[in-house]
Amino acid sequence: MTSSDVLVAGAGPVGLAAAIELTRRDIPVRIIDQGERRTKLSKAVGVNTQSMELLEASGLTERLLAAGIRIQRANIHFDGKRLLTLELFRAKHRFNFILALAQSETERVLEEALAERGVTVERQTTLTGFEDRGDGITARMTAPAGEERVVDVCTLLGADGPRSTVREALGIPFTGARYDETWSLADVSIDWPYGYGEVNLFLTSAGPMLFTVPIAADRIRAISQTDDVLGMLPQGSRVETVHWQSTFHVALRQAETYQRGNAYLAGDAAHVHSPAGGRGMNLGFWDACSFAERCAAGTLDGYTAERHPIGERILGITDQMFRIARLTPGPAQMVRNFVMRTVARLPVVQSRIAPNLLGIER
Repeated sequence: MTSSDVLVAGAGPVGLAAAIELTRRDIPVRIIDQGERRTKLSKAVGVNTQSMELLEASGLTERLLAAGIRIQRANIHFDGKRLLTLELFRAKHRFNFILALAQSETERVLEEALAERGVTVERQTTLTGFEDRGDGITARMTAPAGEERVVDVCTLLGADGPRSTVREALGIPFTGARYDETWSLADVSIDWPYGYGEVNLFLTSAGPMLFTVPIAADRIRAISQTDDVLGMLPQGSRVETVHWQSTFHVALRQAETYQRGNAYLAGDAAHVHSPAGGRGMNLGFWDACSFAERCAAGTLDGYTAERHPIGERILGITDQMFRIARLTPGPAQMVRNFVMRTVARLPVVQSRIAPNLLGIER
C-alpha cells in the first residue's frame, strides 16, 4: 500500500471516526473537508450504547463520556400528562444510558483525538472528481488557495453527507422519499418544570409532537415535526435564550449500494431517516467502524452485504417509531396510549424496551 491508503471525504463525526479507526489499525489516511472549520452547531445530539461500545477500543468513549450528559430516563407525555417513564438503566449493560452532547462537541473530541494520532483535517479542500484505476483511486481536490491537487490512494470513503459528491459521482441511486412535514428545531436555555437531565417526548391528541434532549447543563435541543418548535413547548415553559433555531425537511432514503469499485459510502452519504430513536449519527459510527475493520482485514468486498440490510432495518424502525408517535385521534392512538399507560410500565417490558432505545444491536 502507498503512503495514502485511504482518502476520507467529509470530516463530520462519521468521517472523523473512520479516520481514527483506520489509524488505530495502522492504515495511513487523509481526511478532507470543504468547510473552513468544524461545525459550531449541535445537529446530532446523542451517542448511544452501541457507539460507545464500538468506539471504546480507540479511547474515544472515555473522552466523550467526559464531555457529555448521561441520560437514563425518557419520559413520554400526552396532552400535558405523563404517560410513561422509560428507565434506560434497566438495560444490562455498563453503558446503560444515552450520552447527550452537541455535535460540535463530538467533533471537537474526535478531531483532537485524530490530531494526536498525527492526522490533521485538510479543511477548505473540496473533492472535485476521481477515477477508479482498478487497483486504486486517483482523486482530484481543490485546495484552500484554489490550486488543484491530485492524489493516488487505494480506497476512497465518502462520508460527505446526504448530498454526497462521492455517491453522485459513482451514479448510485439514493432511493426513498421525503416526509411532507416541515420540521423545526431550537437549542434553548429554558425555565420549565422538566429539568435538564432527562429526555422528553410530548405527544398531542392532534398529532404534532415535540422531542427534547439536554445538550448542556443549561441547554436543551427541542425538535418538532411542525414549523414552530417554540410554539410546541409545554405550558409553564419560559425560554430564556434561543441559541440556534432552524427548519428542515426529513427524508427516508438509502443508497442502493454502499460501494462501487474502490469507493465506499458511510453515514448520511449512505442513508438518511427521521430523528426518531436518535440513530442517524450512531448508524454512521457503525458504518465507520465496520469499514475500518474490513479495510484492515482485506474484506471490503463484503461491506455492502453487511451494512445495507442493517441500514434498511434501522430506516424501517425509525419510520415506524415516527408514525406511531404522530398518530392522530382514532382507535390506533387510543391503543398506543393504553399500552404506554399499562403494559409498557411493567419492569419486565421495560427491560426489553431499554436495549432497543439504546441501540444495543449485537
